[in-house]
Amino acid sequence: MTKTPDPPSDLSSTLRHVRAVQQSPADRDVSWGNLHGKIQRWVEESTYGTNLPRDKSLDDLTQEVLLQVCKDIGEFRVEPEASFSGWVRMIAQRKLNDYWRRERAKKRGGGKVRHLGEFDDIGGHERFADERTPRQSMLLRYQELSDSLQKAVAQLGDKHKRVIELRMFQGKPFVEVMQAMGYTKEVTVRSLYMRALQRLQGMMHGFAD
Repeated sequence: MTKTPDPPSDLSSTLRHVRAVQQSPADRDVSWGNLHGKIQRWVEESTYGTNLPRDKSLDDLTQEVLLQVCKDIGEFRVEPEASFSGWVRMIAQRKLNDYWRRERAKKRGGGKVRHLGEFDDIGGHERFADERTPRQSMLLRYQELSDSLQKAVAQLGDKHKRVIELRMFQGKPFVEVMQAMGYTKEVTVRSLYMRALQRLQGMMHGFAD
C-alpha cells in the first residue's frame, strides 16, 4: 500500500485539513468538520455589509458555497502561503453576484421568468437559460430538476438523508440537528452533513451537463 506523503511542515492548520480532505480518507471526516465552521465564517465575512435579494438568505448562500467547495476542493492547490479562505470568499462573491444578476433579469422580465437559483452555477458556470428562454421550457426544466433532486435524496443512506432533511430543508441549526439525531458532538454532525452534501452533489452531477 502506498503511504500518503506527509504535508510540508510550513503549511497552516487550515491547509493541512484541506490536504487531508484531498488525500487522506482516514482523516477526511475530522478535517471536513474543522473546515465547515471556517467556511461558514468566511462566507459571512465576505458578505458583511452587503444586501441579499429578498428571496435569499445568508444560509442559502452558505449552502450553495458548501456544495461548490465539496465539488471543487480537489482542484485547490495546497502549497505554502496559499489562501483557502480567499478561495472560499471568491466563490461566495461570485454566487452573490449571480443572485443579483438573476434578480435584475427577473425585474427586466416583469417577474414572468423563473430562475433556478438553487441549482444554478454548479461547477462554477452558468447552466440555465436567461429571460429569453420560453417560460414553458423553464418550468419544465424546473420540474425535472425538482423530481431529480427528490430521487437523489431518496437514494441517500438513512443518516445522510436525515441530516439533509433537518439542515438543508428544515434549516435547523447544527446543535438542534445534533440533538435530533442523538449525537453528542456538533463536529460529528457537521462532518456527516458535509459527506451527505458530497454524496448528493455526486448524484446531481448530471444537472451540470
